[in-house]
Amino acid sequence: MPALSALRSTLRPIGRPLRAGLAPLRRARWRARYLRDGIEGIAMELRTTVTHHEELLRCFGARVGRDVSIHGPLHIVNASPDFRNLCLGDRVHLGTGVLIDLADRVTIDDEATLAMRASIITHLDVGPGPLRERRPREQAPVRIGRGAYLGIGATVLHGVTIGEAATIGAHALVDRDVPPGAVLLAPRARRAGEPPA
Repeated sequence: MPALSALRSTLRPIGRPLRAGLAPLRRARWRARYLRDGIEGIAMELRTTVTHHEELLRCFGARVGRDVSIHGPLHIVNASPDFRNLCLGDRVHLGTGVLIDLADRVTIDDEATLAMRASIITHLDVGPGPLRERRPREQAPVRIGRGAYLGIGATVLHGVTIGEAATIGAHALVDRDVPPGAVLLAPRARRAGEPPA
């Protein structure tokens, strides 16, 4: 493996200009996929590619700041007709497997981090079943403040604003606004019969 790593390091400077030269072909392929499959086809590209997430988002309507890092796959659902409901500030980091529901606007301010498998949900819809009368569709934007951190598996529900530099712990479910600088933690696992710590 060290030899393979050394070979990659040697070839990387050669590959960069080649990849840059292929950018028009890559964008043409994306446009063809959009014509064939709509924005769902482009969302599928985000789920399967390991590079070019920022470029792909920009090409299809998202506002993406400078020095954004996205570790795919990235799961975007309910985007229509494009990704215009998504705004990522400068130096935002999205970990592997992040899910973003774009039924409404999602704003992730500068230097915010969403760890692996974090989810942002902008709507609630119980579908066509018997609950529809009692639970009508709800939808509202979500904002993640500057420098905020969402831990692995954290979920933010529709209408929530996470304040600047707030910390949301792993697997926490956030259903109301979080003030700037606050720390929210999910319950810890404990032995059965043991009192909470």
